[in-house]
Amino acid sequence: MSRLVRYGTAAGLILTVAVTVAFLVSAGTRSHLTTVALVVTSVGLVAISLLIGNMGWHPRINGPYLDVATLIGRQSVDLTRLTATRWERSRGGALWIRLHDDITDVSIQIPVPHHVRPALTQALRDAIIRGVQVPQRITNLFNLPPVPGAPRNSGSNPAVLAGILVGVLFLGVVFGLILSL
Repeated sequence: MSRLVRYGTAAGLILTVAVTVAFLVSAGTRSHLTTVALVVTSVGLVAISLLIGNMGWHPRINGPYLDVATLIGRQSVDLTRLTATRWERSRGGALWIRLHDDITDVSIQIPVPHHVRPALTQALRDAIIRGVQVPQRITNLFNLPPVPGAPRNSGSNPAVLAGILVGVLFLGVVFGLILSL
């Protein structure tokens, strides 16, 4: 599923949840602030699920594709067309590799399962040959030669973004509870 389809579906889901919650709350209360608080909370829940919507479990190789199960369905990345890779660490300390092709991206947890490792190693080797700047941590993990000029980890910090979203969600819930008293 491409990023455009995934985010379009997510936007539709967020809009549906927001309108449904607003309608249900408006039908039962006269406070517009409570309605706003509940809509923000529901949108926050959907946004958090989308943030981790490309984190995959149960990876498998399907021809040239790496398929993973995610919260929003099966996702795949074309291993023959990798354009970027990143090393990520979750808040709990788990390590993830994010793989990008020209259409979408997926994340898989480390250690990579034995049945996936050979295909992923070959895909990373081919990506390096094509000039993709594979981070040093990933080349070390897969025993590949380091890429000159590649960053050490090229990681992003999804934990910070998730923390911000959870904080906003928490404030929305507290605000809604205070208004309902």
